[in-house]
Amino acid sequence: MHVMHIIDSMHGGGAETSILEIVPGLASRGVKTSIVTLVPDDGGLDGRLVSLGITCIKLNSRRPLGAVLKLRGIVRAENPRLLHTTLLFSNLAGRVAARATHKPVVTTLANLDYGPEHRANSRYGAWAVRSAYCAELITAPLTRRFHAISDDVAKVMGPRLRIPTDQIQVVYRGRDPGRLGVYSTERRLRVRKALSIDAAAPVVLSVARQDQQKGVDTTIEAFRGLITAVPDAVLLVVGRPGNATTVIRAAAADVPGIRLLGHRNDVPDLMCAADVLSFPSRWEGLGGTLIEAMALRLGVVASDIAPVAEAMGDAGWPLVPADNPRALAGQLASVLRDNAVNDARKDKGVQRFRMLFTAEAASAGMADFYHQTLDDSDRSPRVHSG
Repeated sequence: MHVMHIIDSMHGGGAETSILEIVPGLASRGVKTSIVTLVPDDGGLDGRLVSLGITCIKLNSRRPLGAVLKLRGIVRAENPRLLHTTLLFSNLAGRVAARATHKPVVTTLANLDYGPEHRANSRYGAWAVRSAYCAELITAPLTRRFHAISDDVAKVMGPRLRIPTDQIQVVYRGRDPGRLGVYSTERRLRVRKALSIDAAAPVVLSVARQDQQKGVDTTIEAFRGLITAVPDAVLLVVGRPGNATTVIRAAAADVPGIRLLGHRNDVPDLMCAADVLSFPSRWEGLGGTLIEAMALRLGVVASDIAPVAEAMGDAGWPLVPADNPRALAGQLASVLRDNAVNDARKDKGVQRFRMLFTAEAASAGMADFYHQTLDDSDRSPRVHSG
């Protein structure tokens, strides 16, 4: 089976990483993966694409009609059994190209999009979000089946996009334990030495694209309060620029202990060097960073939203209201007090990762999803009703 993924770019965010993580497991189950990206990217994942033997065609097109026409030609030439779209631009272009080439198409529901949080924090404004929502509603009936990355995404996005329940299958995203490695004191000290961080310094880590959605600004404001109680604390801010970069840089400028590291390819190492992950997203689909943190025994303080609570399960890490820096600062300080409670939480987090969030589990689930879609491929796409 040849599955062609269509995605906006391969920048190295959660959606892109999640595709690459399951490629070996899919290959062992007879599923070949290729990727088509629509807009330019920085090539940050090109090395991984080569090492995995993935064909990646980059269209570098920002015009929707041009992307659809190019994509239609590629689909006809490559002749995959199934198209799989992820993220808005690729959803729209991929669905239209699938219809034109008579190929079945599936779509990943990766976020709680088009709600009030999205409208309030989009770089393009509320009307642009509403326009995108209308485009999704119009083209969603072209999708044969939907993959949701969490139960809550399925619960919210199904009714929001008028998708029948039996057309959505939940498969959690996964991470490869071999790629992440394991926590060790030696690894922790080695990374801290490379960063010139004292072995005893309390370290808070933020890993996220610098968009309003991710709440990095909330982490910085919380850290401003935290250092009054923990003056030797360090905050490492990791992530590509986004629609909140200007705000983040201005907020961090006068706060001692903050290091803006930009995009990094060594996030698992940084997690081993840190004491707690700050994850105050305003909305999410699941949170791949949370999965990695649990695997590497890193403490977590995250926003109290349903997909995050679903990811964390019974691990017991504190959840705080989004957009509440004071509550976030208080819980970060609590986790930084290294104690037996944190050790028990770390043990539960590792167990939860191994039970639900490995790349092997994700690839098994996605292979089943693809086979079920093709088993039903004689059915015409349904028109969704409200």
